[in-house]
Amino acid sequence: MPEGVAPPLRVWLTISAFRSDDALAQLLEQASQLVPLPFERVLVVDSLGSGAIPKLIAERGWSWASYESADENLGSAGNLARRLARAAAAGADYAYALNHDGRLDAETISALLEEARRNPDLGALYPLRRLVNRGGRFDVTGRLPWPVPRIAVRKPPSAPTFGVFWGSSNGTLYSLAPVRAGLTPWADLWMGFEDLGYGWLLTEKGYRQVVVKSALFEDGYEFKAVMGGAVHRSDKPAWYSYYFARNLILVARRTHQGAATFAALGLRIAMESVVSATLRPNRGERLRLIGRGLLDGLRGKSGFTHSPRR
Repeated sequence: MPEGVAPPLRVWLTISAFRSDDALAQLLEQASQLVPLPFERVLVVDSLGSGAIPKLIAERGWSWASYESADENLGSAGNLARRLARAAAAGADYAYALNHDGRLDAETISALLEEARRNPDLGALYPLRRLVNRGGRFDVTGRLPWPVPRIAVRKPPSAPTFGVFWGSSNGTLYSLAPVRAGLTPWADLWMGFEDLGYGWLLTEKGYRQVVVKSALFEDGYEFKAVMGGAVHRSDKPAWYSYYFARNLILVARRTHQGAATFAALGLRIAMESVVSATLRPNRGERLRLIGRGLLDGLRGKSGFTHSPRR
């Protein structure tokens, strides 16, 4: 390496999967067409895999891809924790985290990596999310330190980057220096708010996080228009209500949030209860699960305790 020239970043693409072979195969195909491949390695962490993906990798001769299947459902939290841990243990500098239904875009990845080179002390670099199911508006929720519902605006801030307290893990470039320092997402959350919790943890430990405006990410989050389009609600199954309430409380307690955050948290859970009682199907079940999750969060109970069907 010539004197004065920084060594190339060691970056892993880490993909989460669960019963998503078709979408995952398409994503790996996209990766194979990125020339040159911007990643040192592509790692797929699957839950209860069918065996189709490792067979595909072998058939296509994709020596740059690794596949790991857990014999249990890791959930989104356990999957993220495992992917970051695997990449960090292998010596990578960054992990680009992507869900199986994500999309690889060379310009987005390049913009994130360029900002990482300019600011190597950042704990996480998030793309600017354009919410395709919210009229193409931009998500700026993470600018607030509180767990508020999605904030979608027509115009993002004018600066090339803006600071945030957290963001969705899908499409995020995570520095692995915090992981090697012992800071990892909490796998025992199982499903929901693991990215919020990790963002808060990074903030608590002094790691800055930014959104990179030039890194555009088309986010197809499950929003559904109701009341003639005047209101948008997330379209999650009923069982998710338990983890919504429980995990909000757990991550707030674990990151030692103050009174203002807990007040915002209480308001958020109350708002979700109202929406569940009026605008969502299976109203009674959702309200019961929110109540159970609230109690378990206060008790400090975690793990895979309620599922759609085992």
